[in-house]
Amino acid sequence: MLLKGKRIFIVEDNLSNKAIMQMLLEQDGAKVLFDRWGAEALEKMLAALPLDVILMDLMLPGQLTGYDIFQQIRRIETFRDIPIVAVSAADASTAIPKAQELGFSGYISKPIDFLRFTKQVKTIIDGTAVWYTPERI
Repeated sequence: MLLKGKRIFIVEDNLSNKAIMQMLLEQDGAKVLFDRWGAEALEKMLAALPLDVILMDLMLPGQLTGYDIFQQIRRIETFRDIPIVAVSAADASTAIPKAQELGFSGYISKPIDFLRFTKQVKTIIDGTAVWYTPERI
């Protein structure tokens, strides 16, 4: 099991996307925690510590984007060393440079590649950035 014992927090507003990611990660042994990004999400993350990685959707309902939430999370000392990965269907030609500039640990394009996803997450947990879109194979 590639992710046995790893703790992964998903911020995702689409329950179908969340279910797919959760299923793949749990099949490989991960403990998955989740929030749609409500007012209590940071408290949920703090309660979930320790975390090995945070998977962040970029396009969320309302005013905040995944980029905004990334910046909120990074302001908290406890989360400074936890890798945060953008997982998004946003236009990669603009999303990846912005994610890199802000300091994300990677970008994984949606739709999720079922054969690569858990390996990509493990690579990021192990300290190597992954910037994946189907065109970047």
